[in-house]
Amino acid sequence: MRLRLPGLPHGKIAICALLAPSLLITNLTVNLVLATLQSDDISWTEALHLHIPNLQIIRYISDSPSSEYHPPVPNKGREALMYHTYFSAFYTRLPDISILIHAHEAPWHSDLALFTSMFFTLSHLSLPHVLERGYANLRVSWKDACPAWINTTKTPEESWKQEEPFMAQAFAENFAPWGVRYVPEILAGPCCSQFAVSRDAVLAHPREQYEHHARWLVESDWSDYIVGRTWEHMFPFLFKGEGVDCPVEWKVLCRMYGVCFEGAGEFDMWQELGREREGLWGSMGFWAELRDPGKVQRMRGRVQEIEGDMAKIMGGGVGEGEGREG
Repeated sequence: MRLRLPGLPHGKIAICALLAPSLLITNLTVNLVLATLQSDDISWTEALHLHIPNLQIIRYISDSPSSEYHPPVPNKGREALMYHTYFSAFYTRLPDISILIHAHEAPWHSDLALFTSMFFTLSHLSLPHVLERGYANLRVSWKDACPAWINTTKTPEESWKQEEPFMAQAFAENFAPWGVRYVPEILAGPCCSQFAVSRDAVLAHPREQYEHHARWLVESDWSDYIVGRTWEHMFPFLFKGEGVDCPVEWKVLCRMYGVCFEGAGEFDMWQELGREREGLWGSMGFWAELRDPGKVQRMRGRVQEIEGDMAKIMGGGVGEGEGREG
């Protein structure tokens, strides 16, 4: 199968659906838990039923106390409060796998190798692989994440990351009551609080622990931004018991999504082409074309060359799974 990476704008969902592998047919039960606002459009999730059998969509709405699924207080704790509320509420009726995500189909933090598309990501997700790992971040990229993103010993004077100086206290207050008597020096893993987790991984902790985490988010005097960001870095520890969760990017793309490269060298080349394309796109605005239309036309030509090279590298790489992972 040869893929064309550029574009996909208007028909992206349809194209991604055509590319979704039939290998994902499974009897595993899945809850897709969405952390949303009332204004969010989640209609893109409807076609996922075609690719994930036994799928139940559960929409939490942060700013709607009257909705069926909502956090204990509105607009607090970001997605983390909705996630912990879900773990507590569904504790005795969890599916095999829970997938917890934000509302948007094309968030900025979706991987380019996954078409910057949550539909592509979820329709290609290997549920057996998630079950084997127990916890799997849906994002793969190490950018601003791995291998040592958060240092819990940093003070406000030493750190430019707003949540970093709060991490040691946040970790201790959330985990010390449950027997964790240390704070990892390093916390690292791909951003941004979108992951899949097995029933067994959730049930490894008592329901009361998720209730404790939810209360902490509600009762903290810190800003909504800070409490939400601190939990982004603690979910891997909650479900894996490790501060660092940084699987090799090109390997996990193949194992978890069936998007395979020949090895690290080919993946690095593909990423470099992607970065060059992004840089060119950023230089081709209206005013740039007004000043030097010839230069912009040459940049457009280079973008086409890059996209052709990217498509050649990716060609045949989707759906081949662990056979090419190496």
